Amino acid sequence: MNLLVAGCGMVGAKLALRMCRMGHDVSVVDREEESFEKLGAAFTGLTFVGNIIDLDVLRRAGIEGCDAVAAVTNSDNVNVMISQIARDIFSIPRVLTRVYDPDRERIFAQFGLHTICPTALTVESAVAVLTEQRAARYVTMFGQTVALSAVPLPAGTAGTRLGRMKLPAGMAAGVLHKDGAFELCYEAPERVLQEEDRLLVLRRAGEGGVR
Repeated sequence: MNLLVAGCGMVGAKLALRMCRMGHDVSVVDREEESFEKLGAAFTGLTFVGNIIDLDVLRRAGIEGCDAVAAVTNSDNVNVMISQIARDIFSIPRVLTRVYDPDRERIFAQFGLHTICPTALTVESAVAVLTEQRAARYVTMFGQTVALSAVPLPAGTAGTRLGRMKLPAGMAAGVLHKDGAFELCYEAPERVLQEEDRLLVLRRAGEGGVR
């Protein structure tokens, strides 16, 4: 995959690094050159400095040859603008829009944008920890409804490094720790899992017995 990441904050940098490690061709564009320091020496992709919503900057960053674009700046408005440009002007087949405001997320999803809302995910994971509920809750991600639930670690995985744990197919998971902290799997691959940790599991609604 040829991916363009718009925004090199913590999420953008982590996403770019993860996709590079998976063998994808990744370019990152940001307004500030200093932002690329988050990528570190392990990043093998390309970086471009400029106004992220400027068509010439996006062309220079290679958007015309991209298979996917991830708009993950710290501004909902900028992310939506980038996504619309990528989809409507450059006909990019796969576009992801990060939106902080859950109300906007629902609206933008209705426009056909594939959205992910970290605010909604954080609230849902916090509720799961505080209430000790294992029943699935439903959120909108990538334009579709998914079931979100906290489940115990698979047998025998305590003591395993997070990055080496084999997850069942279809489960994009994070880990909920006993102290309430939450980590995405790709953000802390060296973290050693503890017996009391729980997985935050995402499945399409209705799959895998989630209800």
